[in-house]
Amino acid sequence: MSQHRREGMSGNERSDPNSGPVVNLAQAYFSNLDTLMKASEPALKGVGRWNLEVASFVARRAQAWLEIPARLGRCKTPQDILSEQLRFWQMAAAQYADGSHRLTAALGACAMMPGFNGALAFSTAAPVRDYITFPEPKEAAEKVEPKRSDRRAA
Repeated sequence: MSQHRREGMSGNERSDPNSGPVVNLAQAYFSNLDTLMKASEPALKGVGRWNLEVASFVARRAQAWLEIPARLGRCKTPQDILSEQLRFWQMAAAQYADGSHRLTAALGACAMMPGFNGALAFSTAAPVRDYITFPEPKEAAEKVEPKRSDRRAA
């Protein structure tokens, strides 16, 4: 008895004929899910970076606020208190500026999704133009004028 292998799908791989068009919809959805996730990967990394930057900024500012009592406890004169306040607010301004640059860079990474939203992907290719040409208008000199004859009336 020879064993012949049948070509085609096995019984487990076939869709149920009673499912109707839902099977085709599900197959189309799940076959393109991988492509969608790969296209969304830069944006998802950007969102993760955004969250990391916000968390690190909040941690730095919270640490600065928690250091205030210890630093003010070491102050001996009103001049020391003023210099400590100045140092605190200068550090806050520097951290806010640095944090805004980092958050802007992370947000820029979220906006660029090549292959998904081509308008924001900043492609270097020149846009395709559609030019329509119209015939030039005829000049007034080209109008047909009656010819004058050399004959003169008597």
